[in-house]
Amino acid sequence: MNKFTSQPVKPAILVVDDTPENIDVLRGILGADYTIKIANSGQLALKVATTQPPDLILLDIMMPGIDGYEVCRQLKTNALTQAIPVIFITAKAETADEVQGLALGAADYLNKPVIPAIVKARVQTQLALRQARRELEEKNLILRDEKELLEDIVTRMRSASPFDPRKVRHIQSSLERTAGDIVLCAYRPDGAQHVLVGDFSGHGLTAAFGGPLVSYIFYRLSAEGCAMRDILEEINRILCRQLPTQLYMAAGALELSPDRKQAMAWNCGLPPVLCLSAAHGVNRISSSSLPLGISESIDTFEPHTQAVMESDMHIYLYSDGITEAMSVGQELYGQARLEALVARIHREHLPLEAIWQELDAFCGGQGLSDDAVMVEIAH
Repeated sequence: MNKFTSQPVKPAILVVDDTPENIDVLRGILGADYTIKIANSGQLALKVATTQPPDLILLDIMMPGIDGYEVCRQLKTNALTQAIPVIFITAKAETADEVQGLALGAADYLNKPVIPAIVKARVQTQLALRQARRELEEKNLILRDEKELLEDIVTRMRSASPFDPRKVRHIQSSLERTAGDIVLCAYRPDGAQHVLVGDFSGHGLTAAFGGPLVSYIFYRLSAEGCAMRDILEEINRILCRQLPTQLYMAAGALELSPDRKQAMAWNCGLPPVLCLSAAHGVNRISSSSLPLGISESIDTFEPHTQAVMESDMHIYLYSDGITEAMSVGQELYGQARLEALVARIHREHLPLEAIWQELDAFCGGQGLSDDAVMVEIAH
């Protein structure tokens, strides 16, 4: 709206034609509804479009100097003018001419002599489409800003997590700033250690929302001296009640006794937990429970495995983003390769980052297709 007249501002149309009679015809058809700008050459059209961008351009093809095809090409390669819809209005009526015009980025193609009703309809359609695109771009900008704000909030909440790194190593890879995979570690007041790896359904911001909630429950109850089974039961209850049904968390959990001689493990939907020792090789703890957040009717969260911790034993919890890494030839990395690599890391005391190096080579440098995390717990 014009602030002085309170009248709607008319969309501006640039008519480009070297024949005055053709300009007069289009001005007569459109002048009542639109502000008409005139250019009688390709050079002038490019100058006007750059300095005073119109909402739409009606463009003749056959002009001296720069023809309409070249004008359109330059308009579409200039960031200032590429979004302006162009409608060719020309006496060149061959199919090949129309194909060439549309290939250059024109929105429409009309033949002379023009039919007023058709010109009006095509102009209205292109202006409506441009307005819709502008509104969509504005909404996308708002959504992008809101997404960045939410990512900042989630990231800050996670960075405040009181992760206790004693006796653990972990690595994590995220497709976005906020990951759907989490790794948590804390000690109870009596010295028992709790470790939790979680993999939320999906990835990105939606999946990441559950992380701070789970983290808060885990660290609060660990500090209060609760057993891991009680923590898992509370996490399951809260996720069932607070998150939508399609958002749940596969989880692997570990509780080590204060003297680190006994380990209790849970696997709720993750790949097999791996226990490695020189005496017994690899012991796998497969999933034997639903992921957390699916059902409140689970009767008990008693440990799925209880084991004696040997002096050289290491336990590995990880998400399926590792085993489901894909090669260029669409082959999964798989469980067997991972177990062989973990055994070598354990045997040769390699850094966990060796996993990323091998996966990068396996994927041909294309990266992972999902969030991934691994944690190693030592005796």
